[in-house]
Amino acid sequence: MKLCIKIALFFSLLLVHCDNPFGKDEIKGDNRSISGVVSVSGSRNAAGVYVWLDILNIGNFTDESGAFTLILPPSSTLNSTGKVTGDFDLYFYTINHKLVTKKIIFRDGSVVYGSGDVDANGTVHNISLFRTFYAETRATFPLPSNPGEQYGLSVTGHFKSSSGSCQINIPNGSMIFLGAIFIIDVESGQVYKHQLASGRDEPFIVTLTQKEQIYAFHPSVGSEITFNKDYIVIPYIFPHHPDVPSGLLATLGISEYEINEKYLSLLFSGTFGTFRRPEED
Repeated sequence: MKLCIKIALFFSLLLVHCDNPFGKDEIKGDNRSISGVVSVSGSRNAAGVYVWLDILNIGNFTDESGAFTLILPPSSTLNSTGKVTGDFDLYFYTINHKLVTKKIIFRDGSVVYGSGDVDANGTVHNISLFRTFYAETRATFPLPSNPGEQYGLSVTGHFKSSSGSCQINIPNGSMIFLGAIFIIDVESGQVYKHQLASGRDEPFIVTLTQKEQIYAFHPSVGSEITFNKDYIVIPYIFPHHPDVPSGLLATLGISEYEINEKYLSLLFSGTFGTFRRPEED
């Protein structure tokens, strides 16, 4: 059985906004609100796009309609002088959609409405994210047909570019193997993480084309995977964006080298396979 699922919707409880470390003070005249609506291709639900403002390191997620709002700290808290002036980048980040940036202009700690990509009302327009690659997992847990055959879970990840080519990072992966996966109990939402031992100190970058590429994973599962329950399998992979500041993922508490279920709060549209563990005779 396969289930076409968008991770951010399944894990809606994880989609809380990033706490603003500057408190919940009221806006008092200075332009400290940025909002907009993001459209995404290949997904009916737009929740889970991470909207992140560089330099100030402030982020939030879009809701199901793609809407977001960032409330910025008062100018007096932005630095020791209370003045921040310049062009800042606003990033729109997912796992498998085009990375988009918009320009935000600051003057003395306030957003300049009607300048850069922000209109006179503090709204960012024309934010369209196109899917860059297709993702699918397939999972089987067959009973052995002959004595001595291996009994266990077998997972494959199937990826191909939507058009042209694009690059992804498969943490701890290889030319034939995924490096990590999530196994999720469909009924309870319980998450189990499986990751190969790290043998790399640099990203494993793969160039995807429109020809499907397949990677395998054979996790060693134990009694936590019970009989006759549905589980879904999500691959742990990242888009390769070498120019993205490290602070973006750090704000989310995510590393490209250590599997973390916070990853599941990000929009990742795909067809992710389910399996059941059968009872042995």
